[in-house]
Amino acid sequence: VTGVQTCALPIYTKLSKAPVDSLVKKKILNAKKLFSDELDILKNFEYFQTKEKVLNDEQQIALDNISSSIEKSKFETHLIFGITGSGKTEIYLRAIQKALALNKNAIMMVPEIALTSQTIERFRSRFKEQIAIIHHKRSAGEKTKEWENIISGKAKIVIGARSSIFAPVKNLGLIILDEEHDSSYKQSEEMPSYNAKHLAIMRAKFSSATVVLGSATPSIESYYNATHKKYTLNTLLKRIGKSNLAQVKIINMKEEIKKSKSYFSNDLLDAIKQRHEKGEQTLIFLNRRGYNTSLHCLKCDYIFKCKHCDITLTYHKKENVLSCHSCGFKTRTAQNCPECHSSEYIKYKGFGTEHIQSALHAIFPNIKTIRIDRDTTTQKHSHETLFKQFKSGKADILIGTQMIVKGLHFPSVTLVGILNTDGALNIPDFRSSETVFQLVTQACGRAGRSSLPGEVIIQSYMPENDTIKLASQQDYLGFYASEIENRKLFSYPPFSQMAKIVMSSQDEKKAESFAIFFRNKLIKNLTSGYKIHPVLPSGRAKVKDVFRFHFLIRGKNMPLLSSILDKVKNEVNLPHSISLFIDIDPISTFF
Repeated sequence: VTGVQTCALPIYTKLSKAPVDSLVKKKILNAKKLFSDELDILKNFEYFQTKEKVLNDEQQIALDNISSSIEKSKFETHLIFGITGSGKTEIYLRAIQKALALNKNAIMMVPEIALTSQTIERFRSRFKEQIAIIHHKRSAGEKTKEWENIISGKAKIVIGARSSIFAPVKNLGLIILDEEHDSSYKQSEEMPSYNAKHLAIMRAKFSSATVVLGSATPSIESYYNATHKKYTLNTLLKRIGKSNLAQVKIINMKEEIKKSKSYFSNDLLDAIKQRHEKGEQTLIFLNRRGYNTSLHCLKCDYIFKCKHCDITLTYHKKENVLSCHSCGFKTRTAQNCPECHSSEYIKYKGFGTEHIQSALHAIFPNIKTIRIDRDTTTQKHSHETLFKQFKSGKADILIGTQMIVKGLHFPSVTLVGILNTDGALNIPDFRSSETVFQLVTQACGRAGRSSLPGEVIIQSYMPENDTIKLASQQDYLGFYASEIENRKLFSYPPFSQMAKIVMSSQDEKKAESFAIFFRNKLIKNLTSGYKIHPVLPSGRAKVKDVFRFHFLIRGKNMPLLSSILDKVKNEVNLPHSISLFIDIDPISTFF
């Protein structure tokens, strides 16, 4: 290498610092320390200033209600229930503008990092005030710099994922949670377990600030609170502009599989071909990553599982490995069954996003695809790069998991294909129907968001299922009416509150026996009005060589339950080999 080359943009590599230091020593490279602002591509990107959009009657009423709360410095929680494409973001922008005009600051929360860049683009094109960006993929230096900007008052708007609720914002006037139903707002993997939505409401109460929750598919609890006057309900039932809800078709895959063994119905393949010929884009949603979801021996029924977790290994063809999606364990694919040593009966089953991408290239060699899932977004800024490539028309089809159906806006997408969402309905969790309804509805909402008409094709083995049918119609009110009756019948939230007690240990018998012991102690201390479920293995009973057992408690007085839990926890001599995890208002009662 001769001379010194200069790079205008940062290049992210998987190298350690040592090789760079060696090249600097040999004077092959020049090194210069940069502040986080200089490293941030998003901050240096030039955004064209946009003007306010004209609001329709529904939007104006919602904005007036929210603005009134901000003006009065009145703690109030607003729920914006708006169908996909109804213009919720414009209300968020105007509400923040109102707060800034009153010399108040705002926090704007989104559930996924994938949404952050789109949100930043919209906000930077509207506001000149400095925006602080907070999420877990930012470096420690970047986070420190942003906190300094917030504390000093240079940053008046904070945008980020759930951790942004802890940002040291002074004179807080407004907190917004977009896609408020999303489970990503709940931290359930480690202590402290918290729900950023609940924290936002409490923080707003202490700050006399306004909270805005927005979703096309609000959580059952949030909509219940809104209909019972705990929240102020703002409803948007019309799409903005000339766009209309997409036409939806449900394909019965039980019948389709008799005609062809393809993963795609003939209707979906024909629709993809038509979009490609018109120069329009397609989105394919499948909430499974990898190439094949499992590897079996047909002779003895052996299933290849992770040796550290009670989870089936997923085959990733590009790496040619079997991978555990829980602990990250990887192993080379097997040629023989470990049990019966057979080689001719080894069979891959199921399909993931990697397989779908490969299959589409085989069927349509000229079609360009982009895949977005956890495997393709490991690099810093990879979400932003891939979404911008697709939005600029560098691919015909976007394939991905749930991160591609949450609130994203692609004007050229006129077709959405939804593959195999049925499996999640069989999970023994009281929220399973709600989760599937939300995912399918959100996916349907990605099509036809401009003047071009949209079409959605849902491939299902359960086409008569009420959840699938209601989601295909984007009929939230119909789903809510059915679901709230089930919740009431079995006294699940919002008709009770819930706690999940998880006991874990590397010794399976110790974990189970201590969970039973702890449950019995609680029974002796609890007053009437609580239902304690039996001890069961968790949905993922073994993770990273640790066995997990849990039981549920339901009741209406959660502060009392919390104090009793603390009392029993202090009385019990918890061995070092046992870990206790208390999850109040758990998102899942299964995992």
